[in-house]
Parts: sequence; structure tokens; C-alpha cells
Amino acid sequence: MMGAVEPVNFTDYIEFEHSEDGENPCEEETLLFPGSHVPSAASHEDRSIFRMLTDIWKPGSDAESSRVNHTFSPEEKRKLDVFESIDYFAPNSAVYRKWLARQPHRRFWDRWAMMGFIGISTGLVAYSLYAVIGFFAEFKYGVTRWLLLHTNLFVAWLFNTVVSLLLVAASSVLVVGYAPAAVSSGVPEVMAYLNGVLLPKVFNIFTVAVKFASCSLAVGAGLPVGPEGPMIHIGAALGAALSQGHSTTLGWTTSIFKRFRNPRDKRDFVTAGVAVGVATAFNAPIGGLLFAFEEVASFWQHSLGWQIFFACMCATLTLNLSRSAGKALLHTGSFGWFNQDVVFEAGLEVSAHILAVVPAAVVGLLCGVLGIGFTLLNVKIARLRDATLSKYKWRRCIEPCVLVVIYVTGTMLLPRMFPCTPTHCVTYNNEVYCGIQNVTAATEGLAPPPDTPPLQLPLYTCSSGKAENGTWIPSTGTITPDSPEASNATAVVFYNELATLMLNTGDETIKHLVSRGAHRRFGYESLLVMFAWYFLGAAVAAGSAISSGLFVPMLMMGSITGRLVGLATTDIADRYGQLLSRWTTAGALSNPWSWIDPGAFALVGAGAFMGSVTRLTIALAVIMVEISDDVHMLLPVLVGIMVAKWVADAACHSLYHALLEVKCVPFLMPEPVSRFSLDLLPVKTVMRSPVVCLELCMKVSKAGYIELIQI
Repeated sequence: MMGAVEPVNFTDYIEFEHSEDGENPCEEETLLFPGSHVPSAASHEDRSIFRMLTDIWKPGSDAESSRVNHTFSPEEKRKLDVFESIDYFAPNSAVYRKWLARQPHRRFWDRWAMMGFIGISTGLVAYSLYAVIGFFAEFKYGVTRWLLLHTNLFVAWLFNTVVSLLLVAASSVLVVGYAPAAVSSGVPEVMAYLNGVLLPKVFNIFTVAVKFASCSLAVGAGLPVGPEGPMIHIGAALGAALSQGHSTTLGWTTSIFKRFRNPRDKRDFVTAGVAVGVATAFNAPIGGLLFAFEEVASFWQHSLGWQIFFACMCATLTLNLSRSAGKALLHTGSFGWFNQDVVFEAGLEVSAHILAVVPAAVVGLLCGVLGIGFTLLNVKIARLRDATLSKYKWRRCIEPCVLVVIYVTGTMLLPRMFPCTPTHCVTYNNEVYCGIQNVTAATEGLAPPPDTPPLQLPLYTCSSGKAENGTWIPSTGTITPDSPEASNATAVVFYNELATLMLNTGDETIKHLVSRGAHRRFGYESLLVMFAWYFLGAAVAAGSAISSGLFVPMLMMGSITGRLVGLATTDIADRYGQLLSRWTTAGALSNPWSWIDPGAFALVGAGAFMGSVTRLTIALAVIMVEISDDVHMLLPVLVGIMVAKWVADAACHSLYHALLEVKCVPFLMPEPVSRFSLDLLPVKTVMRSPVVCLELCMKVSKAGYIELIQI
């Protein structure tokens, strides 16, 4: 027999405890900036800066079709050897069978209870995260607007910059100093774990805490990032921690749910955590389930799908109940009502038409090309960051701090180039009404029609008395349009297009972009400037030494692209409206404006851009419907997503897969990529000579020696 080994009780088994929570600074640094441990710092010094930069920007290494396997260099292959794999299959040994005989057979209630517990916990954490982000954002933007009203632009810029700088600096220090594994979104690392690769400290309790704090600070500071990616990581970590019932970091353990302490069950609960993370991030339970199925899960069965769906339902219910309870406590709503919790609700339904497929395909084409550029720019910046900052720990904090100063300065100064714009909106009884008929009524001194709904999305308005000189400082200190002196009078509202887009949180800006019935709320110039500034800022912020995600930036850039195409389609309809009307039915649909709305195509663009970067299809289409509550635009959304995916597949891998390649993390694709069928290969292709045989009874030392000489 093999060397004498003391039998270990399988119920006390803790999966790779030394690898997940071990104090190995070299492995931990890999997650922050890949490749910082191999090769060593000395080897970096041997290479000139010019040589490193030319290698990073050399074409062909990252711009490759998704149907082509990534080719690793010899140096990258050495980095691949650092990672360990996870064996999801239990060893069929006598010890395991003895342990299995003591376990209850076909008992499922505890698994369902754990799924519900994970969903409820993630929902509460998501509500807390959004509440903290909202507090920081409301404080920063509220005081900035007040300073714009009572002081001048310089004082407002100084306050906005200092506050944002302090928040980002604190966010970066937490990541660099306490939990390097909390950097960026964490989605690629979770994908790698579910693919069978063990990464150190990914689900550590300190990593989760720093992830929460760093993300809330970074998003609240106004950087072009979002909290959705970190929520996926946090959900996965909660699934891993709660199901195991112990923490080696805190030295705490419990005997509850002890039978889940094995790699296979832990994998299932981590998959559930990913799903509930998406469900709480977008308030989309079905989308969360499909995201886990389509993107991250390497193992799936029907029973697991039902249990994950239950977890997503619990998470969404907990999040919405918490929001309604918060509104009830603040006297801004009633407990139990969920009608205000749609993330990007369009408000006005737009009838779909077959001709809408044409601009939707154009949106998909543009988003595919732009998604390729965004992905490649992210990857190149990641390689540049690895080559220049991997040796310096605390200097990594400088990058996000410099970025936030530049970005905030641009958001404060660029709107000064745009004058105040009159809109088809009026104020009456301190309410804002939009529409051509309302402007006509205002010029005649009449009130808007009684059945006209007020504007739900406020604009960053200009003072009506200063509209002619181009200033965009509000006279009320808020983002609500100015009210006339008399409560029953009407006045035309002036606003600044670019300030409305830039001086808001990412969610609020996307709501403006996808809003319906406001065809010309934003012109070409403001949309193009916003896209260019946000594109560069998001590309640089992604992967820097903060905890942040890219879902909001992807939705933002896609919404801008879609709105540009929708605006161009509106101009075409204005000029050739009679021609287009022949393709419609009689009655209400005879007007081309009934299906041409820039806000509707902004929704198509949001899904298309995210599809080009992530290559999601089924889950993304469902998520877009759930966050907009608009099923009428499902067909154009599907067309945009598929066209964008096809275009992006021809030029590069998805962003998350590309980042795993940059970090040299092993990742097995779902299907093998080959120029010919693998069935044509004989068995000898994967065999080697001489054949090494293991004896039926042999010592462990001898087996280890045989393995060593084969490496």
C-alpha cells in the first residue's frame, strides 16, 4: 500500500485553506497588476522602457478573432504555472465513501434554505451599497450646485475636485494597502474560479469589506465607473462564505451546513452568488439567472437552475422591500410599492415598426466597432500599467487620483462651451411640462392642458434671466428647472445640454438618454463631446487601483451611440416623412415620429455596446427589457445585440476573457477552437513515450518523483 497516512474526517475538510487565505504577497500582487511577480523586478530593469512600450502596443497580440486561441509567450506561460486548479469531483476513495454513507440522501431543504439566505444577504448588502453611494453623490453634487449659485465657478470646481480626490484616494489606499484582490470589478476572477482556477484571497472577508468601501467611495466620487461589477464579486463571495460556515481569516467556524464544505457544493453556491449579484445590480432576477448560465457557470443542471432562480427572487424582493422601507421612513413613498424601482424606465411606450430594425442594425454595427476599440484600449492600458507600475506599490494610488482631477475638471469646464438652450418645456404651478402645445400655451399666457403629464426627469437648467449670455448657473441651486414668480404663470425653460449629461450620476444621465418624447433634448455636439470624454475616462479608470465596474460605462456609451443614430433617424424622418408614412398603417401610426424616438434607440445602443464588450446575448436581452420595462423594443434590441456581437467577434475576445489573458490566468473555453475537427486526430496525438505506469501499491514519495521527472 501507499505510505501510511492518517485518515482525515471528510466533514472537517476545508478546501485549499492554505491557498485562499495564505499570506503570500507575490500571489496577492498578481490580482492587482498581473505579472508583477514573474518575472522579478530585476528582469524589468534589464529591459528599456522603449522596448516595453513597443511590445505592449505591438499589433496582433490582443486584436484577434474570438474564434482564435490566444497564443501565450514563453514568459506568459511561466506565469500560468503559478496558479493551482480545483478538483470539483470528489475523490472516490474509501474515506470518501465512508463519509458519504453518513450523509443524508436526497435531502434538499437545507440547500434551498442556503440559497434563500444568500439572496437575502446579497439584497441587504446591495441596498446598503447603493445608499452609501447615493449619500456621497448627493452631498458632492448638491454642495457643488449650491456653490455655483452663491459663489463662482472656481470655488465650485475647487470643492468638487477636492472632495472627489479625497474619496478616490481613500478608495485606492484601501485596495492597495489592505486588499489587493479587491481591485477592479472582480468579474474575471470569479469566472476563473468557476472555471476551475484557484486565485488567492478572492473570497476573503477583508476583500469583501474593502470591495464594498472602495466601490462606494469611487462611484460616489463621480468617476466614470459603476457598482454592478463589484456587486457580482460581492455576491459570489457571500455565496462562498455563507455556504461554508467558517472563516479562516477570523478564526470562526460553525457546525451548521457542514456538509457543504466541499469544492462541488461551494462552486454551486458561488454560481448562485454571481446570479443574485446581477439580479440586485440591475433589479433583474431573470437576467441574473441567465447571466450565470451564459457567462460564468461551467456546470449546470435543472435543479441548480431552480435553486438559483429562487435565490434571485429572494434577492430582488429584499432589495425592493428595503428601498420601499427607506422611502417610507423618509416620507418619500409608501412601504411595499415597487412601481418606482425600474432602473431605466422609459416612461413613454413607443410602437415598434419593421423599419426600426434598420437603424437598430446600424446601432449594432457602430457599437460593435466602438466596443472593439474600447476592449483593445482597456487591454493595452492594462499591459502598460503592468509594465510601468507593477514594481511600485503605493505609486499605484497616484493614477486614479490624477484621473479624477482631470475628469472632474473637464466636467466642470466643458459645459461652459455650450450655451443655454430653450426647450419645449414650461413651468406651471412649480411643475415642468414638455411638448410643443405647452410652449404655444405659454406664449399665449395659457396653462398647459390638464391631461399633460409633468416631466419626470429634471434638467440642469439655466437662469431664465441669464439665458442670453450663455451661463448655465441655476437660480435655485438645484437641478430642477426654474419656477416663475407667480405660481400659476408659465415660462419657457432653458437648460445646458452638456451640463445635464456631465453633472449627474451615471444612472441619472442614462435616464436622460433613454427618456422618450424628447427627440431633440440633446444635440449632436453635446452627445459627441460627452461620448469622447466618457470613453477615455472609463478606459483609463477600468483596472486602476480602485474597486469599480464597467457596466454603467458600457450602458452610458451605448446609450449615447444609440441616441446619435436615433437623432439622425429623426432628421431623416423630418425631411422624408411623407415617404416613410407610406410604410405605416393608417391612424395613429401614420406619423413616422410614432416609432422613431432617440430614447428608444438609446436603449438599443446600451444593449449593443454591452454585447460587443461582454459578448452576452440571451441574458443581456432579458436584462435590457427588465431594466427598461419596455418589451415593445425587444426585436430592435435583439438585432442590435447580435450585430454588435458578430462585429466584435471578428476582431477581439470579450473584455473579461482578454483580461484573464493579460493576467495569464488559465481559462478553458467552452468549445475547442481548431481549424479542423478534433475527431480526425488519432489518440497518439496526445500520447507520449515512454509510457509511465503507476504500481497498484507504491509509496507517495515515489509517485511524486515520477510526476516531477515528467514535468
